[in-house]
Amino acid sequence: MGEKLFRQTLPTEAVCGDAIIDMGQDKSVLILIQHCRDMKQQETRLRLVTLLLLLSCTALFIFTICANLWQHGNSGSSGQECAVEPSPAYSKQESPTANPQTNTQKLHIDLTSLGAANKTDGLYMKWHVNFGDQDNKEKSAIVIPEDGFYFVYVSIALSCNEGDFNRFYVELRNWNEAYPSTRPVMKTWDGCTSEGAKSVFLGQLFELSKGDNLSVWIGEGYELISTSSFGAYLA
Repeated sequence: MGEKLFRQTLPTEAVCGDAIIDMGQDKSVLILIQHCRDMKQQETRLRLVTLLLLLSCTALFIFTICANLWQHGNSGSSGQECAVEPSPAYSKQESPTANPQTNTQKLHIDLTSLGAANKTDGLYMKWHVNFGDQDNKEKSAIVIPEDGFYFVYVSIALSCNEGDFNRFYVELRNWNEAYPSTRPVMKTWDGCTSEGAKSVFLGQLFELSKGDNLSVWIGEGYELISTSSFGAYLA
């Protein structure tokens, strides 16, 4: 009899244990489902906040562009009114073309050498004016009209003949009525080593005074010169 009761209680305990296990699994599933729902809600909220921030930045950007355009439009209209109605002080100013000082500031003279019948050494080169009028034709020199810094250049093309070495020497000289002694301010030695054309260039920035006369003196190798140019302009 006792054995029968014991045998009957075993299935009942087993059934209760399975029920407890089943109830625990259902609770875990419910917690997992609730967690997924919470995550989806948070994700939805983040997306909404991101969208609102994006819309706010776009609106601020558009507002900034419109404000700049409006400001430039107002400044342009005010500048146009100023141009139409200049102040009396401005209307009394002289035109730049009527100011001789401004014309002097634009000095640029360029000369080209003339063919010399006598190409002996120790002579000043003669020049033809390409443009500019600040030159002394009698003394074949460039005359500086005003004090300032001037870039002066001399470019000479040599025609070298086959044979012995031919030397060439040139000086840029300067003189002024205030100090009439002539002095070289730029010079160079060169020469021909083979047949053909060769170029010699001198260029330098000088601080010159009004009345300075610049001229090119050939000390040796005048007969080698084929063409040359000489000029100065205010830096």
